[in-house]
Amino acid sequence: MTRKTSLLITGWLLLTSLFMLSCQDIADDDHYSAPSWLRGNAWQVLEGDGNHKMFLKAVELTDYKPIVNGQSILTIMAPDDDAWQKFLQEQGYASVEDMNEKAPQALKKTVGFHLMYYAYDWNNLVNYRPSEGDGASAEQKEANAGLWYKHRTRSQDDMEDMRGKLNGVDTLVTVYHYERFLPVLSNKFFASKGISAKENYEYFFPQSQWSVQNDGFQVANASVKDANAVVTDNGYLYHINQVIRPLETIYQTLKGNPNYSDYISLYDKYAEFTEAATETSDKVGKVVYTLTHGVLPSIACEWPVTDYRRMETLERAAYNIFAPSNLAINNFFKNYWTAEGGYLSLDDLDPMIMRYFIMQSFAESTEPVFPEEITKGLVETSFGTPININPNDVSDRLFCENGVVYGMNDMKAPAIFSSVVGPAFKDTTYQCFLYTLDKSDLILSLASNKSEFVVLVPSNLQYNQNEPEMRINVTSQGKNLEVFNETDGGYANIGQSQARNIINIHTATNLNELKTTGTQVVETNTAFNYWFVHDGKITTNALFNEQLNPSYTGTPFVGFKEVTINGKPWDNGRAYTYENKQLFSEQTGDGLEHLLAVGNDKNYEYYLFSQLLQKAGIVNQGKMSSIFTEGERCVAFVPTNEAIKQNISNIPGCSGLKVAGDYTLSGSITSTNKTLLANYLRNYFVSSLTNTVTSYPYPGSAFKGKYLALSGNNVELQDHGTTISIGMENGTQVYAIDKYFALPFAFSDGCMQLINGILLSE
Repeated sequence: MTRKTSLLITGWLLLTSLFMLSCQDIADDDHYSAPSWLRGNAWQVLEGDGNHKMFLKAVELTDYKPIVNGQSILTIMAPDDDAWQKFLQEQGYASVEDMNEKAPQALKKTVGFHLMYYAYDWNNLVNYRPSEGDGASAEQKEANAGLWYKHRTRSQDDMEDMRGKLNGVDTLVTVYHYERFLPVLSNKFFASKGISAKENYEYFFPQSQWSVQNDGFQVANASVKDANAVVTDNGYLYHINQVIRPLETIYQTLKGNPNYSDYISLYDKYAEFTEAATETSDKVGKVVYTLTHGVLPSIACEWPVTDYRRMETLERAAYNIFAPSNLAINNFFKNYWTAEGGYLSLDDLDPMIMRYFIMQSFAESTEPVFPEEITKGLVETSFGTPININPNDVSDRLFCENGVVYGMNDMKAPAIFSSVVGPAFKDTTYQCFLYTLDKSDLILSLASNKSEFVVLVPSNLQYNQNEPEMRINVTSQGKNLEVFNETDGGYANIGQSQARNIINIHTATNLNELKTTGTQVVETNTAFNYWFVHDGKITTNALFNEQLNPSYTGTPFVGFKEVTINGKPWDNGRAYTYENKQLFSEQTGDGLEHLLAVGNDKNYEYYLFSQLLQKAGIVNQGKMSSIFTEGERCVAFVPTNEAIKQNISNIPGCSGLKVAGDYTLSGSITSTNKTLLANYLRNYFVSSLTNTVTSYPYPGSAFKGKYLALSGNNVELQDHGTTISIGMENGTQVYAIDKYFALPFAFSDGCMQLINGILLSE
């Protein structure tokens, strides 16, 4: 039972008892004297105070008297006559009657903002508990104390007719407005956030002073003059020092300020109507709507949810907008976008860019955030990227009915726009890449300032020339990135998996830059797939592997060029374009096992090694099951044809074999020699089943030191800076051949390093 209910029952019992007793009995028994707090309903109490005539007149003129003077349970915030006189003078009215005559709706909104639904005693306004109620334990009261900070009032705009999109069609509809919520900020509210009450409150209410002592609260811009609640027959009453200025929604606040017309115009591109979830008697038979904005937060709706019973959400949830003014947007547009990038005005911006631009202006928090939280780095955008503003530079500091606004005349590039994916937002040349980023759901990860990235940014032309071809397709519902499906002979929307593959092969994490001289191996975000950089040109292992094909006559390396923002790297790394005709892609198709098992062309540089594998019986029907097992990666160190030819007599089991000038292997092999040769050849394979293989071997790789070969012998790999070597224990070292810069031929099931000698032990 709440304290209010208890008081009302006690009062009723007391009055009943008094009625049954005689006047003499009452006079003789102090036990039945009327308690001091039993002063009547709220109207009677305020009338008795004598200095609330203006408030009562305003209540009467706006038709709220039956509520205040009746049995409706409510909580009232009552400004006295001095507060009303000051308010009216500031608003330019001579009296309450004058305001009612000239601006009746404004007066009704103002009075209604002082009348709260339900009865809230002092403790409930300091630390409201929507779930546990008055029976909350001491431990429960400490959880998020004070954060249920706003309460439903009777301040409400009338329904209005608005024109806009309804199911994609321009329509005139009736829009319903819910009652506004009144913020009640207690010392526990700020304590739970771990921030200063005075500094953060006065940031948004500079004309008021934080005057709370002990466990107290202030109501929007007004201070409470009581030390405790005044109990009335129909609820609770609090005397306040100012008339509360009715707070509007964030949307209405910004829309009413011409300095933010461009921001609201961008926001309204997503405007649509949603059927109201609640109905009142005057709406029976008539469908009414609320104004929403699709994927964007519903800052135009007074309530975060439309079910009045969901108190836990209604009394706490709030939006936070870091809104750029027209000046800020104009300056940012001129500094960020260029005609060369394909954008001449805001109207030219791709809808996806506008969506990210607007969403970057929202904080991730679902409760109001304050300047101290921002300076402490505790506030992120709805995308999880940092809010990069200085609260002291904010031009408009607006506490609204459904959240707060930080209005800025200057803005930095949103974190996503200034990150390594920035080129996709800045230049139409990379629009396909932008849609790939969005589809992959990796865009936020790449905007993080907690890692450093290098990103390769492919152009629209590379998408169009790719096999299969990809393109941006415009439909009545918007734009989509499509890929040509050869099987169906048409285009289909690109899937998330394919988008992720594209992004990951174009991204490297924890990398500072691409080198323009020397050789560099970069591990991409696709496991065991690499970029190889050599003297200012770049390739992938998938393209690099093509050199193993005897008919290949080109070069896998192409030029690359850094893309900067105003001549500088991006906030969390570097971005580059590259000159390949098509998109870089991961290595697919047949792997290392197939390569070695079917290497029956004398022009292959590993032709002799493949023949030895067959002579040793390791290859069986195109498979090498004794070497490769499912889920395993094998690192193979493969002697070149010339290395085997020069050392064939030193290879165990090869006494009966000869090598011709074209590297063809001839001769017979006994079963004993076959076993010897098979065991020996296993020295060239290092398996992930018996070793930790986190990368493939190359200069600078983590793959170095001693490893257990499949033969059971140890082999040791050494890194010499520009090349690598391998040798059996107590044997001589042989080296990766110079032709391929000691770079590995990497596949999904392993890699191959061509070496200039054979492995021998002393």
